[in-house]
Amino acid sequence: MQRPISEVFSKPNRSKLWIGLFFLIIGLSVLQDYLFSQIHGTGFYISDSLLYNSIWFFLVPFTFLEIWILTLFHCKNNIWLVLYRLAISSILSLLHILIFTSFFVSVSYFVFSPSHRFARIFTNALSNEFSALILYYFIAPFVVFFLEKKLPKTTSNLIYSQNFKVKTGLKTIAISSQSIETISTDKPYTVITTSTNRYFDTRTMKVFETLLNPSTFLRVNRSTIINTHIVKELVSRKNGDYDALLSNGETVRLSRHYRANWQHLLQ
Repeated sequence: MQRPISEVFSKPNRSKLWIGLFFLIIGLSVLQDYLFSQIHGTGFYISDSLLYNSIWFFLVPFTFLEIWILTLFHCKNNIWLVLYRLAISSILSLLHILIFTSFFVSVSYFVFSPSHRFARIFTNALSNEFSALILYYFIAPFVVFFLEKKLPKTTSNLIYSQNFKVKTGLKTIAISSQSIETISTDKPYTVITTSTNRYFDTRTMKVFETLLNPSTFLRVNRSTIINTHIVKELVSRKNGDYDALLSNGETVRLSRHYRANWQHLLQ
């Protein structure tokens, strides 16, 4: 089943693919340095090249950071949105170069003699990589959020469970997925709340995420999945979180850390 792009970023197996991609970029950058040295007759030291091109590996944590920052704030004005993302891109690019330079100089202190100077590496990275980093950090969120809007459409043809077998005492009963209002954790169990009853189940939240149609059932925080059909009102907490008022009288917190899942409810 296709998952929201924010979940793609958070899953360890998908993260390995992204990390592998950046290792490939580093390898190609080292190859480029080697070819440049051969064409221009300059010296080539693979240790220096590997260390310098590790700057691209820092894209991994900073991309996570950027997506997290952008999910905290919602801007409907396109002009302010562009300016906001441009500012974030510039700040992240400077921070990226600063942390990379600190890493480079720290490693070179123990590996090379004499070690590299901070000012020289920082200036070199700033002049050569700053524009590329700004462009990447500016474009990346548009790509991520564009894919996020497109991917859920691919779930329309999937078949999800319409009924669930739940043990209650000595009985095993079937409940309709449409009767489910919320699913929450009450360790070591998962609590399924319907309009008429509550049931305890041993399956995890992740299992229910794969069984339920994500166009109706959304995981809105670490311990709760809600049926969007019973959401009556959303109230901001002024910190990126929202409270969802449900038709059954319950109030559920919509965590900013899961905002990519429920963002469309605000529109």
